[in-house]
Amino acid sequence: MDFIIYILIPQLLHGLVWGMVIALIALGLTIVFGILDVVNFAHGELYMLGAFFGYSVVFVIPNFWAALLLATVAVGLLGIIIEVSMFRPLYGREPIFHLLLTFGLGMILREVARLVWGGLTRSIDPPVTGAVQFLGMVYPTYRLLVLGIAIVILIAVFYGFSRTETGAIIRAASHDKEMARALGINVTKIYTLVFSLGAALAALAGVLMSPIFLVYPTMGMDAILRAFIVVIVGGMGSVVGAVVAAIVIGEVESLFSLWISPTWAETLVFGVLIVSMVLRPGGLFGQTESR
Repeated sequence: MDFIIYILIPQLLHGLVWGMVIALIALGLTIVFGILDVVNFAHGELYMLGAFFGYSVVFVIPNFWAALLLATVAVGLLGIIIEVSMFRPLYGREPIFHLLLTFGLGMILREVARLVWGGLTRSIDPPVTGAVQFLGMVYPTYRLLVLGIAIVILIAVFYGFSRTETGAIIRAASHDKEMARALGINVTKIYTLVFSLGAALAALAGVLMSPIFLVYPTMGMDAILRAFIVVIVGGMGSVVGAVVAAIVIGEVESLFSLWISPTWAETLVFGVLIVSMVLRPGGLFGQTESR
């Protein structure tokens, strides 16, 4: 019983928190792919920039919530600049052009971060400290706060895409771009909005995780690999699939680290990917096949 209360349940919560944060990152990836048909290899660097922008804001204005808002907005605006100046001229061309662009952009953003902030690791103090006692155990308050924020954001994004007029317009542009244009929908602006939203979600995740993990120039590479696995396992372009797969990946990595080394637990994530590709090549929610 002590094992369940003091070890298993906290580890389950660790996995859920990590899974929700991965979902925020992967959600940006999957909506960009679902609408723009672009696989963004630089998405992890937007997550990294969010963390560094948050660190800089906290350094000037010692307020974590101001940093969370300003960093998210700043990276969202950067996403607009990237989409307009770099992605837009390549729409309609072979996918290899976007792959090369995003791969190179990711390298540039990492080196810019190293140049501006240096190669040393940074950290941000959590806005709340202490722990909450429940079910006979103690769990850090900030991690529960991150879990709550992530859940609210994910629900808001899902509601926005499935229940609002803007979401309907975005889905229409995704399914049939030419018909959407014929109906007077500005597909170009939709692309910019979606890419900016994806960038902002990545930045939000970066700031939220900065008090838990360290902030460093290559942190995006560590997160983006899991995010890509989540997108593939959940189904390319599926919002619900990304969330479900993120929870599965987070729990697998967290729970198995109880019995094997964290390195091997991370390796098991690739096992989930392999099994998923063999059993359901289109992902859990099969969006690839329906497109």
